[in-house]
Formats: sequence, C-alpha cells, structure tokens
Amino acid sequence: MTLTGQAVTMLAMVLCGGAVGILYDTYRTFERRCHLTRWLVWLCDFLFWISCMFLVFGTLLRVNEGVVRLYIFFGIGIGAIVYFLMFRRPYLALLNRIIAFGLWLYRLLLRTGYYLLVVPILFLYRVVKRIALFLLTCLLVTGQWLLRPFQWVGRWIWNAAWSRIRKPLGRAKRYGTKRWQALTAWLKGKKM
Repeated sequence: MTLTGQAVTMLAMVLCGGAVGILYDTYRTFERRCHLTRWLVWLCDFLFWISCMFLVFGTLLRVNEGVVRLYIFFGIGIGAIVYFLMFRRPYLALLNRIIAFGLWLYRLLLRTGYYLLVVPILFLYRVVKRIALFLLTCLLVTGQWLLRPFQWVGRWIWNAAWSRIRKPLGRAKRYGTKRWQALTAWLKGKKM
C-alpha cells in the first residue's frame, strides 16, 4: 500500500471515529429522552454497535479494499478522542436545539391541525345540533297547536277506554297481589 493510500485510510478512520462519537451522543440523547425499558436499551445498544461496525468496515472496504492494520484502530480512537474533547459540547448544544425545534414544530403542527380541522368540525356539529333542536321544537309546538282541537276527542276516547278496563285491571292486580303474598308466605315457611 502506498503512502498516499495509508494517509487516506488514516484520515478516513479518524473521520469514522468522529462519526461514531457523533452517532453515540445522538443515540444516547434520544435514549434518555425516550425512557426505554432495560431490555430494549440492550437491544438498541447491540444494534447501534453493529451499525457502527458496518459503518467503519464499509468505509474501510471502500478506502483500502478492507485491509485491516493496527493504525486503523489508532485512527478510529484518535477521531473519537478529538470529537469528545473538542466537538462534543457544541454538537450536543446543537442537537438539543434541533430536538427542541422539532418538538416545537410538532406542537405547532398539532395546534394548527386542531384549530384548522377539529374546531371547525365541532362548530359545525354544534350549529347543526342547535338547528335540529330548533326545528324539532318548532315541529312539536306546531303539532300541539294543530292537535289542540282534537284534544277533547282524545280525552273522551281515553276516559271511555279507561272506564272499561279499570275493573279488569283492578281484579288482575288483586289476584296478582294475593298470589305474591301466598308465594312469599310459602317461601318464609321454608328453611333456607
């Protein structure tokens, strides 16, 4: 391998180390914000390190055809250390601002959707409900007004029917009451 190839490989591995540091901080920030369960954290950790391994060895495969040498690991370590010492605080501040902006935008879209979709639908529902209640009230009042002349006929029919069924209903009630009293007396006589 030429000296230029080794320099390009070293630079690529330093950049990969920095990228792994950035990905690690991003992953940890989201993990803390999501409050995952312990087994899910283990699964996500495993998947994170597998994806970092694919990132590093994929880059290594493109840069120098996958030749692994000791200075490659030094390059990854140097890149990660440089990131953690120099760029971590500014990156985390930027990441937290991006997350805060994303949450603000999400809440804004929810509020906008609520006021553009839900509030008008609720308003239309209330208007239709009030119109329907008004029409029903008008219909009932008009019906009562129109049926008022026939009210005396209805009373006469009701009184005639009631006078005919009052005696049989009274007899049925007395018969049912006697049977009920007999049943309760019989049940009280039994020992439970």
